[in-house]
Amino acid sequence: MQLSEFLEAIAAPQLIICDHYSATKTKNPACPRKYLSDLTEWVGIKRDIKNFLDSKLSFESAEFRRSDFIRADADLAASCSDENDVLTLGTTAYESPALVILRECFGIVGRFCHPGAGCDLGNPDRVFVVKDTPTERGKGKLVFEWKTPWALATPDNLIEEFNSGRLNNERPSKLVKAVSQLYGYMTYNNLGFGALCNYESLYLFKRVGDCGLQVSPPFKFSDKGTESPVAAFVYICHHVVTVGSFHYSPIEQGPPGTHILKIEDFVVRGTWKEKGNTEILWEQVNLYLTERVTRNIATVMLGEVRSQPGVQRRDSQKAVFKVYEINTTIKEKAADQEIEAYERLKDLQGSYVPKLYAAGTHMKSLKILILEDCGKTASADKVDVDFWAQARKAVQALHKAGAIHGDIKLDNFTISTSGARLVDLGLCRQGTPRERAEELEDFSRLKDEWYKNYFIEGEDEEDV
Repeated sequence: MQLSEFLEAIAAPQLIICDHYSATKTKNPACPRKYLSDLTEWVGIKRDIKNFLDSKLSFESAEFRRSDFIRADADLAASCSDENDVLTLGTTAYESPALVILRECFGIVGRFCHPGAGCDLGNPDRVFVVKDTPTERGKGKLVFEWKTPWALATPDNLIEEFNSGRLNNERPSKLVKAVSQLYGYMTYNNLGFGALCNYESLYLFKRVGDCGLQVSPPFKFSDKGTESPVAAFVYICHHVVTVGSFHYSPIEQGPPGTHILKIEDFVVRGTWKEKGNTEILWEQVNLYLTERVTRNIATVMLGEVRSQPGVQRRDSQKAVFKVYEINTTIKEKAADQEIEAYERLKDLQGSYVPKLYAAGTHMKSLKILILEDCGKTASADKVDVDFWAQARKAVQALHKAGAIHGDIKLDNFTISTSGARLVDLGLCRQGTPRERAEELEDFSRLKDEWYKNYFIEGEDEEDV
């Protein structure tokens, strides 16, 4: 089967809305403020897609005959009741055939995945990832947001509706929220391209200049050939692989691999300085996040706090950044709980737990904790007998303050020349005497397991 025949045969089925319900509402959609100007048209995008694919339309592949991509019945329809159903249908109708075309026609082996696999910050619905080697994690090159057609109806004029409604911070429309959220994911991760789809219509977005954003005309589910959503998927994925996906932060033009953010609304203003003028001019610094350490409910990254270009007073400090996307009440509560834990344990900061230099929000969507870099994460092959004595003191200091950590395990300790520290206070809370005793028993079991499996006879064993 030729590519031209394949693009005609895979026309997407009509979506039928059955008894539907909405997913969890976004609590804090991204608020780009000064970082996003008016939306403008991506001129010539449909022409570019046609020119791009025309030379490949006669390409033949047996893979194009796969029945699960081809709609044999012109009246075929699919029922959906929630966003997961719509995403699943979109995967079959748009994503999977696009991946086949990319592989067969262009030799590009990619995949659409959830954000943890290829995206450092935020939680877009899907990320397009290409691995340079089989063993690497792969970096996201393109972010997608999927919506249901009943939650986000296709607008008559997306550009006009967004531009007229984006400055209404009190009651932003669903369209303004969706575009702003997508723009946030693009800027957090230094990506130049994104896509928004409610299945019935697909829109491609391109960042231009410092704060510009362009959008394509809609690609309708009923469109075929080189004007179909599949053709648009193929074009944009090919583009980010062969031309590039990077676009600098709207805050500052930094290098690829560095996420540049800025806290706009502070919850905590602290300092890393101990002598002289200890004040940090937080409004005049940017955050440079360079290396991802872990990603769970929050993303932990290494980097540096640095004064903005042109600021006369120069402040800089290496730091660890813990970044929560507070788009749901659960995530925002988790972020606030950890900040409160650090505040309650101020007397232990810098000795048994990291110092909390500052905390606040970026674009009203990310809550960021700026923490002292306390060294390497502990692991069984990196710790020694001395570590266990220091770690026990950290746990006991926490208990003396009336708190429990809530998640005692080896990788929630760090090791450095200044000793062991307890990190990740997301589950830390005030504890009862019994809870503190039980947590100390958990620590003792952790230590005993290490001694059993890793302790080498002949080493000096201290009383830990």
